[in-house]
Amino acid sequence: MWQRIQSVLMVLSLLSTAVFLGTNSYVKMSGPTDKVAINAFQIYSDQNGLVQKEPVFYLAVLAGLSMILMIYTLFQYKNRMKQMLLLAFNSLLLAAAMGTTFYHITKTLPKFNGEGGEYSIGIFAIFIALIANWMANRFIKKDEKLVKDADSRLR
Repeated sequence: MWQRIQSVLMVLSLLSTAVFLGTNSYVKMSGPTDKVAINAFQIYSDQNGLVQKEPVFYLAVLAGLSMILMIYTLFQYKNRMKQMLLLAFNSLLLAAAMGTTFYHITKTLPKFNGEGGEYSIGIFAIFIALIANWMANRFIKKDEKLVKDADSRLR
């Protein structure tokens, strides 16, 4: 199982999704103490001592489902077609998590005062997870094609 590059890419996607869950995706500072941040669980705002937390647990649920699906997909290496289908569905989950995060960054955070913010590790991690997932799917398709070509040559 581990000798296949797609298994390594699936583990990379799994770890990147875990980093997305554990870190901030965007941080906006407006002064020495005022801060607005978004992560997979909440939008946190501390402005003038007034702390607000807006829960966005659906991002964590999407990432958690993606991680569970990735673990299951990792052990389906004997059935490449099923693996490709599961990875395609996992791409949808990751894209939904990334798209929703970008939505919150562009639509929810501008209502807070302050200078422009900066993207943090979390948003890069979910992007890396999506790319690794896509690449793993490409390598599985390549393996499937090689097996079909070898079968046709033997006949």
